[in-house]
Parts: sequence; C-alpha cells; structure tokens
Amino acid sequence: SYGAAGGERNIAVWLEKIFGPDHPIPQYEVNPRTTEILHHLSERNRVQDRDVYLVIEDLKQKASEYQSERISRKQSCICLQKGPKLIIVIRTWTF
Repeated sequence: SYGAAGGERNIAVWLEKIFGPDHPIPQYEVNPRTTEILHHLSERNRVQDRDVYLVIEDLKQKASEYQSERISRKQSCICLQKGPKLIIVIRTWTF
C-alpha cells in the first residue's frame, strides 16, 4: 500500500498539474484505496509522459540531422502493436 501522508501530497501535486491552475480538482474521498489507485494512475501517466518526451526528442534530433544533411528521403513507417504495451516501429528509407 502507498504511504498515506506523503502519498496524498504527491497525488495532490499531480492532480494540480493535470487540472491546471484554472480548474479546481474534483472532490474525491481520500482513503488508502483511492490514494493507491490515484498513485498508480499518476505513475502510469508519468511513464507515458516520459515515453512521449523521448519520441519527441528523437524526432527533433532526426529532423535536425536530416536538415543538416540536406538529403531528400521518403520514409515509410509500419507500426505493429501487440498487447497494451509492446509497440514495434519499422522504418524504411528511400533515397
């Protein structure tokens, strides 16, 4: 089970980030079960944010490299998804 006092504060900070300064956080019953559920949601959200950030940074790096090379390329992308987590991206290039 997730720690009560520290966990509740971390959840509150995460909810403030999600809802932003202009929207109030909806009321919810604060108990060990809801704190644990929200903790798991926040962790999943953090991991997905990190993954998206890494993809964006990779695309920025590739765009910078392609621009500096000044080579015209066509890219085909095949995305295969198996289950909720495993995603395989296959890229092919034409010069």
